[in-house]
Amino acid sequence: MQIAPLSAMGLTNQSLAPNTTYNSAQAAAESSQFATMLKDLKEKAAGATSANHIVNEAASSKQDKALKDACKGFEGMFLSMMYKQMRATVPKDTLFGESNAQNIFKDMRDNELMKTVAESGGVGLADMMYRQLSPQIKLQEQARQQGMLKAQEAAAQVHRK
Repeated sequence: MQIAPLSAMGLTNQSLAPNTTYNSAQAAAESSQFATMLKDLKEKAAGATSANHIVNEAASSKQDKALKDACKGFEGMFLSMMYKQMRATVPKDTLFGESNAQNIFKDMRDNELMKTVAESGGVGLADMMYRQLSPQIKLQEQARQQGMLKAQEAAAQVHRK
């Protein structure tokens, strides 16, 4: 069996050109769509660090700052554990195998990624925890201030006598 030349089948460079033009136009459209999606995601990530999240606002006291840091840390740890369990569901690479070093690197990379996600707003767990725990911190601060005032009044009364 002999294969006919492309020109005999009507498939010349001119007839292939529109198809390659279509393919290149489609590739250009897909890359511009990807660039648009990437730009949108970057804008969302930049917006996530704004005042939309309570834990990203400035702290009013040391205890408030410590509470916000603890909430962010807990959310980062939670997301890291969740991501680790999700990764465990993916089948292992049996063709090339995975070394212990690769597993350690993936684990460290995932931990840092989830810390970054938590710092930039996360899934809202830190905000919910802060809203739940901040009234207790404020009550403790008020009680401490009242205790200091009472102690100062008692000291002043002792000093007068």
